[in-house]
Amino acid sequence: MRKPSSRTVRYLMLAIALVVSVIAPTSMAYADAKPPTPPLVAPVDPPAPAPAESSGANVAAVECCGLVVRYNSIQNLVIAKDIRNTNAGYGSNCDIWNWNGGNQTSWVTVDRNCRTTSMNGHTYSYNAGYSDTDAFTLQYEPYWLSMHGTWHRIGANVYTKINGLETAKCYRESDGVNCYVVY
Repeated sequence: MRKPSSRTVRYLMLAIALVVSVIAPTSMAYADAKPPTPPLVAPVDPPAPAPAESSGANVAAVECCGLVVRYNSIQNLVIAKDIRNTNAGYGSNCDIWNWNGGNQTSWVTVDRNCRTTSMNGHTYSYNAGYSDTDAFTLQYEPYWLSMHGTWHRIGANVYTKINGLETAKCYRESDGVNCYVVY
């Protein structure tokens, strides 16, 4: 067997260092930053519907291609599309803690306001039939959410809204399921 040249070893070490520098900040930088907060759960009394701004105001912003990625065979990860802030006669109820997007709490809790499907058996939301995913949740367990670096504890079956430029990557870690929303 031929011994690798020092040049080959140097390139391999640089490649490994590059991979670690890319992966480590997103997977380890927040390990100690999670606040010991109780999970966000849907409020008991549903809030009043948001004021209508124009025709079609009850429709979630049409953006292309929000993506959810499921790692470690996480069970009961559910994705939603066609979400509304009023009863639209759809088959599912999506309690959304951040209706306006991002890190701000703005609840929507109405019946039959979205279409949902399970991600079980699929790694990417587009493989589950949703080329544009608007929200996601874990059906039976709370989860940790890093929304662009800010941590939240989200209750079971409470949806997190994402826009068309965002990707949610969910992993099973030592403290439960952790989802990272990134651009």
